[in-house]
Amino acid sequence: MFRRQKESRKLKDENETLRRKNAELRDSDSELQRKLSETRKQLLDVQSRLTVNEQVTAATQRRELIQEGVYQNLPTDSDYEELRFDPSQEEHVYAELQPITHTG
Repeated sequence: MFRRQKESRKLKDENETLRRKNAELRDSDSELQRKLSETRKQLLDVQSRLTVNEQVTAATQRRELIQEGVYQNLPTDSDYEELRFDPSQEEHVYAELQPITHTG
């Protein structure tokens, strides 16, 4: 009987230790969740400010180009599309330039 009481007491002590550790982990988890939420808010704020900065930079550059009279002379998007790299056309050009080698 003394042996069972000893084992029972040991299990109760282990159970209490595990309860304390579990409570500590819950507290730690809550703190980590709070910090993660804070970090996400900060990241969203930084992304928002970066977007605004990019827009301001683009507007400033456009204004400077307009003031210099260069903006009106820039090619349109359709001009860029025509000049765009077309890999299907390049293949035959390179094929013509490659030396013909014979093995045998």
